[in-house]
Amino acid sequence: MRAIGYFSAPAGSGAETALLEQQEAFDSYCRRNRHQTVATFTEDSPNGDRSGFEEMLNHMRSSGSEFLVVLPDAQYVGDNMESVVRRVLELDALRAKVVCSDDDMPDPLQQALRHWRKGGVRGDRIRSAMMNKALRGEGLGKPPYGYAIGSDGRLEVVPEESEAVRLIYRMYNRGGVGLRRIVRSLNEKGVPTRGGRGWSLVTVRDVLRNRSYLGTYTRFGLRVPANHPAIIDREEFRLAQEKMEQGRTRRRASYPSEPFLLSGLAYCANCGNRMMGVSRRQGWRRKDGTRSVGQYRYYQCQSRANQGTCGYHTWRAGDLEQTVLRETREALERGDLAIDPAAYLALEASSNGDGLQSDARFMRELESTASGMTSLDRLRSVLAELDEEKAGAGGSLPEAVRDALESGDATVLLREWDTLEGAAAGRVLRALVSRVDVSDGSVEVTAVTGVSGSL
Repeated sequence: MRAIGYFSAPAGSGAETALLEQQEAFDSYCRRNRHQTVATFTEDSPNGDRSGFEEMLNHMRSSGSEFLVVLPDAQYVGDNMESVVRRVLELDALRAKVVCSDDDMPDPLQQALRHWRKGGVRGDRIRSAMMNKALRGEGLGKPPYGYAIGSDGRLEVVPEESEAVRLIYRMYNRGGVGLRRIVRSLNEKGVPTRGGRGWSLVTVRDVLRNRSYLGTYTRFGLRVPANHPAIIDREEFRLAQEKMEQGRTRRRASYPSEPFLLSGLAYCANCGNRMMGVSRRQGWRRKDGTRSVGQYRYYQCQSRANQGTCGYHTWRAGDLEQTVLRETREALERGDLAIDPAAYLALEASSNGDGLQSDARFMRELESTASGMTSLDRLRSVLAELDEEKAGAGGSLPEAVRDALESGDATVLLREWDTLEGAAAGRVLRALVSRVDVSDGSVEVTAVTGVSGSL
């Protein structure tokens, strides 16, 4: 595989020696694993602006090829656990594999967990056992859909599931069917999933990106072709990767947007799943020949978006947010809702904590991905949800509003209510409301203090 080395020069007089050692470790790793070295990129300082990383990304984008990015250690690509995860996901989005040249632990996510959260002796024993199984080409954790772990520890084909895998590739490559339509079709046909929860965008995308279906074993930086029976041939897999890359190129442009104030708070009353904020841009041509573009923001049931299993339950974002804000204010005025200072202080402590490392959902997904139980796409999806919630909860509060929440003074908060706007309004909602259940024509709010009612 074509390999790129990414190094970092420490501050001080030992920088040149350190870089030579990193270069030697990279060259040795590539020789042992028969990778072709094509380029190296270096940071002048481990705590700098990461210009070397950006240069590496630009090189990969312009080449359009798949690469193996080799790091001396996970700490070289990020200053904390969250930054390591985000940069690994950036590289994965460019179809790059990321490994560390440390043979004892080449997985960067596992290294991040080791560096920034102590695992103890038991964790070391578990990792050692996993490495030994990987060296033998044996399955670790939950096998990919389409396979089971056989009596010899290796992957073997599950006939019914493998037919579903082939169907997904046929629809995507030759049927002109997009991911959402594939999800809907699989669910409508009752094609079984392993967990029985229905297909989603994430699970279909995982199938289309997983090299295991070529018969290739990839784990801990190891890549063993013909390790187990293939389900998809190389041409079919190549076509799928090219089509997904074209889709990423079309979606590359991004536009600034307002935060969704109810991210993480709003749930579909029909199925109980989260409501997700969605932005759509639509262009049209006027009669005079000029073009115009409009942006539409709304909340949509996540089950419909990801699995196609729920009806078209949507609210315009502005309408839903203003409804919840208005009715929350009226509940405060009536005395049906009270301020809980302890809940507000806990919210503040959480938002000012050690980034996402203090978030239980993020840590669960990171551990699951590092152990091979779930995919990087799933981790990326959860990270996007948390970022959206964080944006909705952000914004500085006026001093009077902050004092009112800390003291539980509803009178002062109501007097300052009209000063709230944007993300600051979302922050106040999170201090007062724990959940909003959304129906087609109404919403029901549950307050942090446990009071609930139809709004």
